Amino acid sequence: MPATLPRTKTCPACGNDMVRDTRPDTIAYKGLTAKVRQPGWYCTKCDEAVIESADARATEKAFVALKACADGLLPSEKIAAIRAKLGLSQRRAGEVLGGGPRAFQKYESTAIPVSHPMDSLLRILDVHPDALDVLLRRKAGEKLKPRAKAMRGNRRATAIRAVAVKVGPRESRG
Repeated sequence: MPATLPRTKTCPACGNDMVRDTRPDTIAYKGLTAKVRQPGWYCTKCDEAVIESADARATEKAFVALKACADGLLPSEKIAAIRAKLGLSQRRAGEVLGGGPRAFQKYESTAIPVSHPMDSLLRILDVHPDALDVLLRRKAGEKLKPRAKAMRGNRRATAIRAVAVKVGPRESRG
């Protein structure tokens, strides 16, 4: 049988009764604010509140979302949309793009914010989804072909060597 919470607590500031309640609060980060409903113990006499760890977890997702917005990072809904556009499960996205098998579950549930490098990678893949093939081939251990510009340089060097072989070495004039 689960333990029940007491109906009241003693206020550490004034000694009066505190009651369990959920009240409006404002969270802030880097000048941005958001309204949340904060559960906790609230004094019936003074303005004291006791927010326990479970209470803080209830509003943690709102803070993570606010932090992502303030830091210019993708919101969880956009991360999920990009992953779905790429046709990857959460687990596969973590394996191929990095972060581990549960990373995307955490990003998309707003448990943790996405990192700046992952944010950049997702933004690139959103615009160029075909770039995922490069990552999939790398993950499969396939050797990647050199870029086109580098290949042109290699062909030119090969052509110069071929001409040198056909002409042969210069004979010395004596």
